[in-house]
Amino acid sequence: MAQFSIPKRDETKEMRYQMGYALADLAGEYENIVAVDADLRSSSGLHIFEHYHPDKLVKVGIAEQNMISISAGLSQEGFIPFPCTFDAFCRRFMDQLYISVAYSKCNVKVLGAYVGLFTGKAGATHQSDKELGLLLRIPNLRVVEPGCNEEMRQVLRTAAETVGPFYIRIVRCQVEDNEIGPDYRFKLGKGVTVTDSGSDVGLISTGYMIKTAKIAAEKLKSKGFGVRLDHHPSLKPFDADLLADMASKVSVIVTLENHCVSGGLFSLVAESLAREGLQIPVGTIGTDPEDFIHTGHVNDLLAHYQMTSDDVVKVAEQTMSKAGI
Repeated sequence: MAQFSIPKRDETKEMRYQMGYALADLAGEYENIVAVDADLRSSSGLHIFEHYHPDKLVKVGIAEQNMISISAGLSQEGFIPFPCTFDAFCRRFMDQLYISVAYSKCNVKVLGAYVGLFTGKAGATHQSDKELGLLLRIPNLRVVEPGCNEEMRQVLRTAAETVGPFYIRIVRCQVEDNEIGPDYRFKLGKGVTVTDSGSDVGLISTGYMIKTAKIAAEKLKSKGFGVRLDHHPSLKPFDADLLADMASKVSVIVTLENHCVSGGLFSLVAESLAREGLQIPVGTIGTDPEDFIHTGHVNDLLAHYQMTSDDVVKVAEQTMSKAGI
């Protein structure tokens, strides 16, 4: 086994490393859990899993399509495989995911690492902000994007204990252990109201953007606006009931996603509102669908794509202004 540096569990906040520990814990409980690596384990965090369970890591090399096909085969032999590679590379195995896994309802749990903007300086080709447009349209596939490490641990457990295919989006960067509350329990297909202080603005976040949404909510409240913040880690199935409840109680909505504003959270919200005949102005925070994502420092990227908490406040105020509020 190659020797990789193992960050201390109680010191690192990076979701990729906490994922490695969490998956190793689950493998200690479930003897049929295995991880499948496409030669990125030191980047994805699977090297931590390998440290504790070297006999449960299947290495396929730089062969993402084969990784998914092998995982489908493993699931049919009674294993619970967790294949992992960069989220940007899911475009390479979309056919295998669609046919070999989803069509066949195989018990495969794909870990898409390095999602969205927050990949450090890995390079523009390794960043992913368009992939949900494909993933959310695959039948039978559950798609989940946790926003903090505690939620990520609960999502992994839910995936391991729920039969069927999953796709879990994992950020590279540091996140807080718990952004939601001590009593929070993740439920597939459900969102959660994080804060509710009034009916002017509804903020809807998924994944990493819950952190930005919480900061923006406080800034809006300091300006005298009432704010409700709902977090939706489960993108497929999506909690349309929670959205409808928010839409019935606030004047405008702003969506926040670590993804382009097409094919992801905003599209889910817009489609759901239209389907239910609910008319409410919706502002968006996310990357540009017509731009190949740039690389650079996270703070520079957030500023470039206007995804900071100040930008959320600005979009919320603009959306309220258009609505005559």
